[in-house]
Amino acid sequence: MPWKIPPQRSSSVALLHRGGGATCPDQVGLISRETAMVALAEPDSEPCGVCRPDTGLMHG
Repeated sequence: MPWKIPPQRSSSVALLHRGGGATCPDQVGLISRETAMVALAEPDSEPCGVCRPDTGLMHG
């Protein structure tokens, strides 16, 4: 499963999405599981509450 972090506004947190899902269907700029895990460890990022990409990371 691929993941994606779309560009963010400077005042908001970066949201990690499941790549190719309904909330982030564009296939450009997908990232690996390892990169997604590193991104979620950052204090200014969090998983999307709709597509729940963190669920896929735990079972990878």
